[in-house]
Amino acid sequence: MKIETEATMYELFILSKLLDGNYSAYKLKFVLEMVLGANRKMSFGVLYPLLDKLEKNQFVEMSDELDRRGKKLVRITDAGRERFQVLMREPVKVCAHLDDIYQFKLLSLRFVDATLQKSIISDYRAQKIAEKADYETHIHDLIEKHLGYTFYDQALQNYHLQLNLIETKLAWIDEIQDYYEKEN
Repeated sequence: MKIETEATMYELFILSKLLDGNYSAYKLKFVLEMVLGANRKMSFGVLYPLLDKLEKNQFVEMSDELDRRGKKLVRITDAGRERFQVLMREPVKVCAHLDDIYQFKLLSLRFVDATLQKSIISDYRAQKIAEKADYETHIHDLIEKHLGYTFYDQALQNYHLQLNLIETKLAWIDEIQDYYEKEN
C-alpha cells in the first residue's frame, strides 16, 4: 500500500504529533494548519471524523485529562505507535499530496531508526530530482516546439518557478540529511 490519500496523510501527522504528547483536537488543528502554511485550513468537519476513525481502530483514545481550555486530550495508543511506524515505512505514491506527505515524514524522522531516516530522505530526494528532470524536459520541449506562441512566456516563467521551488526543497532535504547524520 502507498500513502496517497489526504486522510492517510493527516493520520500520519496526527499520530506523529501525539508521539510528542497529548493534544486536544483544537491544538492538533492549529499545529496542522501551522505546518501546512498560511493559506491551508483544516476543518473540524475533516478532523473529528478522522479522530473518530483513529479511535475506532484503537490508534488513539480520548483521555480524561483536559487541557487548560477544558478540552479533552487525545492520546496515542501502542497500536497507534505501530500504525505510525507502518505509515512511515510505506512508500509515497506520486500524487497531489506528495510534498505534504514527505514534509510530515521528514518532520517525524526523530521517531524512526537511522536506516528508515536515510531511506525517507533518499526517496524524497529521488522524487524531487525526477521532477526537476521532467521540468527541464518541458522547458526544452517548450523552446523547441512552442517558441512564439502566446502562452510561451507564461509557461517558461512557470517552469522556472517550479525549478526554483524544487531547488529550495532539495536544499531543505540536504539540511535535514546533514542534521540526522550528525545526530546518528
